[in-house]
Amino acid sequence: MDPVISFPEGWTPPRELARALPRDVSMSGRGIFKATVAVVLMVASVPAFLFLRNHSLQQAARIERLRVEGREATGEIVRLWRSGDRSATHMVAYAFSADGRRLRGEASAPPKLWDGLRKAGFLPVRYLPSDPGVNHPAAWDESRLPVWLVLLFPAMLLGGGVVILVVLRRQATLLAEGLTAPGVVTRCLRTKDGWRVRYQFRMKDGAVAKGSAQMSRRLEAGATLCVLYLQQNPRRNQTYPVCSYRLAP
Repeated sequence: MDPVISFPEGWTPPRELARALPRDVSMSGRGIFKATVAVVLMVASVPAFLFLRNHSLQQAARIERLRVEGREATGEIVRLWRSGDRSATHMVAYAFSADGRRLRGEASAPPKLWDGLRKAGFLPVRYLPSDPGVNHPAAWDESRLPVWLVLLFPAMLLGGGVVILVVLRRQATLLAEGLTAPGVVTRCLRTKDGWRVRYQFRMKDGAVAKGSAQMSRRLEAGATLCVLYLQQNPRRNQTYPVCSYRLAP
C-alpha cells in the first residue's frame, strides 16, 4: 500500500513546458536510434519468414525424397554424444558405404531410441542414390522445423518493432499535449535495467493518480517529479524529461 504523501505547495513546472499546447517536439538521438531499431525489426521479419519457410519446405522435400527414392544401407555408429547444456539433444554420427564410397553422416536421435543405439553399434541408413550425401537413419524421420516457429519468430520481430513505434508515439503525444503535474515518489524498486519508480501526482482538478517509470538512478521516497498526463486519460502519464523526444526550440 502506498504511503500517505503530501505534494509540494507552490510547485511550478519547468519553464519550457509552459508554452501553449500542442508543444512542438522533435525526436532525440535516442529516439532516432529506437525508431531505427523498430524499422529494422519490422523489415527483417519478411526475410526471416521467407528463410524459415523455405528451410521448412526443403526439409519436407528431402524427407519425402528419402522415403520414396532412398536406398537402405547398414551404417556403423562411430560416435554418440549430447549437444547443449540443459535440454541436451541426443546426437549420433555414423558411417556407411554407397557406390563404393565410404560416407559419414550425423543426426539428432529420439531419446526413446538412445539406449538401443548405444547397445546396437549399427543402424540402418537411407540415402539417395543420385546424391548419397543426402542420408538419414532409417529408424526415424528427420526432425522438421515446427510450423509454429516459422510463424512465431517473424511475428516476434514484427511485433517488437510495432511495440517500439507505439511507445515512441505515446511519448511524443504526452510531451506535445500532456498537462503538467507535481509528482511524488512513493517507491523505488531495483530492476535489471536500473530502477522502477512508482509515484503519485496531483492533477489540475485536485484528483490524485498513480504512475510508474523506469529510471537510470535511484530516487528516494518523497522526491518530487514533474509528470505529464493526458487530461482525457490520466492513466497515460510519464515523467519529464522524455528520453526519446525533446521540445523543439
